[in-house]
Amino acid sequence: MNFLNMVQAAPEVSDRGKRKSAAEVLRTLRENALAIYRAEDFSRDVIERKFLWRKTYFVNHPDAVKHILLDNASNYQKAELGRRLLEPGLGRGMLTSEGEIWRRHRKIMSPYFDHNSIVTYFPVIADVSNDIVESWRSLPDGAEVDIAATMMHASLQIICRAMFSSDSDAMVDMVDRGIALYQNTVRPGLSDMLGFPAWFSNLFKQNVPDVFVEFDEAIARLISARTAIGSGSHSDLLGRLVAAIDGENGATLSAKEVRDEVVTTLVAGHETTAQALTWTWYLLSQNPNAEAQLTNELDTVLGARPLRFEDLSNLPWTRMIIEEAMRLYPPLHAIPRQPIADDVVMGKQIRRGSTVLVVPWLLHRNPTIWSEPEVFNPMRFSPQQSGERSRFSYIPFGTGPRVCLGARLALTETMVILATLARQYRLHLKPDHVVEAQGLLTTRPKNGMVMIMARRKAP
Repeated sequence: MNFLNMVQAAPEVSDRGKRKSAAEVLRTLRENALAIYRAEDFSRDVIERKFLWRKTYFVNHPDAVKHILLDNASNYQKAELGRRLLEPGLGRGMLTSEGEIWRRHRKIMSPYFDHNSIVTYFPVIADVSNDIVESWRSLPDGAEVDIAATMMHASLQIICRAMFSSDSDAMVDMVDRGIALYQNTVRPGLSDMLGFPAWFSNLFKQNVPDVFVEFDEAIARLISARTAIGSGSHSDLLGRLVAAIDGENGATLSAKEVRDEVVTTLVAGHETTAQALTWTWYLLSQNPNAEAQLTNELDTVLGARPLRFEDLSNLPWTRMIIEEAMRLYPPLHAIPRQPIADDVVMGKQIRRGSTVLVVPWLLHRNPTIWSEPEVFNPMRFSPQQSGERSRFSYIPFGTGPRVCLGARLALTETMVILATLARQYRLHLKPDHVVEAQGLLTTRPKNGMVMIMARRKAP
């Protein structure tokens, strides 16, 4: 199969490559952060930009990624701008906390994302995937479906069922409303970009509604209920967090800490997975050879029987498709950091307090690392080709001490949903649908992803 003849995968980002004024940069960052990059940025190692008097460094080389996120990670904290955007809704969970708070929470949370826990989550993922298939059975061939909205709802259902078990149905809609409103309303302002104190920046902002008020009231009731049950009956993730004890010092999480980790898990766990799946469906719709090999693998390995957890290790092409989709459209397009001491990165002097962005959007399309970087080619993730690259050239889940705790769960979820649906249906992009990647908190399709469904014939 000649993968080099596959179509160009990436729709152009608006205004790519144009130089912008300070006002234009701010407007672009608020509406689509992917559009700030120039064509030459994709092949540069470390890009230095000055926004009025503040410097920002965009990192686009595996050695620099390794230095910032691993070797000297203790010098690079979460950037202040990122905390300002996330903390009002997410609180001080693992995504926003630092130091001892982060280490304690990470230690307590880690067991809930290990291999054994993922095995216990598999039936939930399979059930939600099968529910989608059942809901589509009533639709005729040629029906339209916004696969972006479908994947968002599916991933949210999965994390809510794992988190809240019997209370999940009541939580899905309120979480969905809150996250959508938060993503669409929380954007950086000029004073944020220039590093003014938060109290000063807030004077010039419209009051952002507390989008999680309804959720917070519900989660408080659920935490109280789980606490009242006692430590013997905690089958869902919320109950396990309420009962969690640090093995070294016997510390537990407060109700506020449990709430913050729950919201962090919901936002980080469902949004990124949904975007990875959405872009996977888009790329498959543009590459029929890759899609044909996917269905052939599924038919050969699974036949007509249901998917089992142990089957996932026997579906390498399914995994490679998803990995290549996350290369072209990394759910997290940038990883912001702020050095607490001066540093030198690949010859660049990085001053304390400046903004450093490790940018998967650039790194994953860097032509000095990837041959024909905008071509969809899952073979890049074969064992041979993967072994020839630095592991710091591909970081969809970050890397180093703060690598995404839910990475294995996310890959499991994407594989199960993709395999379950692709066995039954083919999806093709609606001919007049405009696809544009938009960088907000995650890499989203700006206009959704409207696709035409068609049933597959039985193998």
